[in-house]
Amino acid sequence: MGNFAQNQRDAGKMYLTERRIADMKPNARKNQKLIKEFPFLKKIVATKLEPYDGEGKASLQDLTIQVQKADGDLLYRTANNIGLGENSWSSHLKGPRKAQVGRRGEYIFAVDKDGKILKQMGWPRNREEARGKKPRYAYMVLWMTEDGNMLSGSLHDEVEYLVWVLVNAWHKPSGNMDNLFGEFCDRTMHVVVYGKPECGFGKLQSSANVYENLYLSSDVLISAVFDKDTDITSIGGRLDELCTWFQNDVYFNGMQEVFRKGEYRGASGRFGSTEVLVAEMCGYERVMLQNECCWITFQLRPGENSMYVLGEGGTLPQLRALTTSVIQMWKETPECHKNFQSNKNVSVM
Repeated sequence: MGNFAQNQRDAGKMYLTERRIADMKPNARKNQKLIKEFPFLKKIVATKLEPYDGEGKASLQDLTIQVQKADGDLLYRTANNIGLGENSWSSHLKGPRKAQVGRRGEYIFAVDKDGKILKQMGWPRNREEARGKKPRYAYMVLWMTEDGNMLSGSLHDEVEYLVWVLVNAWHKPSGNMDNLFGEFCDRTMHVVVYGKPECGFGKLQSSANVYENLYLSSDVLISAVFDKDTDITSIGGRLDELCTWFQNDVYFNGMQEVFRKGEYRGASGRFGSTEVLVAEMCGYERVMLQNECCWITFQLRPGENSMYVLGEGGTLPQLRALTTSVIQMWKETPECHKNFQSNKNVSVM
């Protein structure tokens, strides 16, 4: 199944502005400075990780490196692999990648204070390999053996850094839907070095949980149903409550009227740091709330009087803050309503 958005977390998204693609050569001054500061990066960057280039090798044309402090969201992060042994792909709606299709693999490394790589962990390459298996989270690199079993003790006290690696391979479309990856274009890598928090990885893990730190997406919630994971499925109910709250206090309380009476089939507005995009497609009214860290989309079927959650990307606290911020501004600051106006540039995915 193909994935026409930037990734599978983007299902149901809408777009207003063009996204910029990072361009940083592996030997760029900034990268070389960070590799000198963290010598273990040289080995990690050279590790052969899927997806490979057109010749099955690990050539690299683009590299970006970031440094951050580890937090609970990292510990409950999961990979979003695409196009590894299955016919799924990623793409961009705009920008220099618009005419390309991509494959993606994600990995995590545990490194000690001396720069020694203690453990490397990947995820099932695709949905078929993941079927029937329990979810794998990033914190498991501190506990898991090479064969996937769990250790009796952890590496909490030994690990100084957790390094997240995202690899993309971009191709020209082949035109064959059974194997869409045609001529190889380039292979990119994005690396984030997460330093040990002041409390240490042990205390960080003990305070982290799925309700606060798990990145939610449609795939995560659907998988939880099949896995009978009651903790995660209960989060879906909390998102439904946010949807109902938003529809009653905002969308059915003036926003829908502005949209329907507008000149175009799209409308948008900014409420603080949150952008609201509304568009109609085949009678379905779709509302997306987004900021720099998360997004959620609500949808209304033709003839229905109740919205539902179509897709999301973010943790529960992030999505709660995102939605409630718009609700509060719409209710408590009527003058902000004028920020929401008809807009022909809103497109629906």
